[in-house]
Amino acid sequence: MDAEDYRKRRENSLIQLAERLAEKAIYTNKAVTLEAMPSFERKIIHSALARNKKIQTHSEGEEPNRYLVIKPTN
Repeated sequence: MDAEDYRKRRENSLIQLAERLAEKAIYTNKAVTLEAMPSFERKIIHSALARNKKIQTHSEGEEPNRYLVIKPTN
């Protein structure tokens, strides 16, 4: 198994998830909470959504149960 290929696929799936959930947050005008995940995965999502001016992201909770919140800007 190629670990690097797995990481790239995981990164791509996290970016797609982030985009879908950002659209959901905008459409419903409500915050969307993701499940707890490691810091490197949260960073991928924060980075993927950083340029989207319609939403904000932040992390909440304590390790190892830290999770990410995507909310629309008003």
